[in-house]
Amino acid sequence: MSAFRFDGKVALVTGAGRGIGAAVATRLAEAGAQVMLANRSLDAAEAVAANLRARGLAARATPFTAHEAGCKQAVGDTHAAFGALDIVVHNAGGCPWAGIEALTSETLEDTLSLNLKSCFWLTQAALPWLKIRGGRIVITSSVTGPRVAMVGATHYAAAKAGVNGFIKAAALELAAHRITVNGVEPGFVAKPRGRLSQPAVKERLVRYIPLGTAGEPDDIAFAMLYLASDEARWVTGQTIVVDGGMTLPESGQVMEELWPAGDA
Repeated sequence: MSAFRFDGKVALVTGAGRGIGAAVATRLAEAGAQVMLANRSLDAAEAVAANLRARGLAARATPFTAHEAGCKQAVGDTHAAFGALDIVVHNAGGCPWAGIEALTSETLEDTLSLNLKSCFWLTQAALPWLKIRGGRIVITSSVTGPRVAMVGATHYAAAKAGVNGFIKAAALELAAHRITVNGVEPGFVAKPRGRLSQPAVKERLVRYIPLGTAGEPDDIAFAMLYLASDEARWVTGQTIVVDGGMTLPESGQVMEELWPAGDA
């Protein structure tokens, strides 16, 4: 359970059908917020929302697409359902793996739209409501782009580096409205599917995490809850790295000394 409380607050969480987004939505609802779960797969978001409602918590679901109209719809559905909007957690994102030589214009546009452009459209759509009581915008960035790089993810890295730029500039622009804008940069969080869920890939990655384990969705969710809380009222334009120390080692040799073979 979270130490922070959100009674009387309304939150919109995108990418809330599983993983980090579902964890954020769940923890917000447990802490008293009324939560709209927005997700590309409505069925997935509705399943999470239904579980929360079964526990007596306030949760609804709506479809989400990362273009201007989709962002407006998610915000409009949230206000229609709960009559307010105080917190926007923009977690929707993804990386369609592709090397630079193989990158298509469609893949590049989809990656930029999902990870970066949607930050603009969602913030713009939410502003009329966030201005009323002062609000919180929290965005899922990544260590990939702002701090490190991965082969086959140049387009994703560029988008997430842009997200960090957006966070700083939007925080400055919206400060006069008492709206804070912050982000969390996750490292390797365990996933149930996709390339990083493959056991051999996961095993290799975990060997380079100083704390010795992959992250869990809640590890990111609790950092986001702090940034969304009243206690973070004087924090804006910042990102928190939550990566188990993954970005600390200077080289792989450092990790071999820290975790000798067979000790991890």
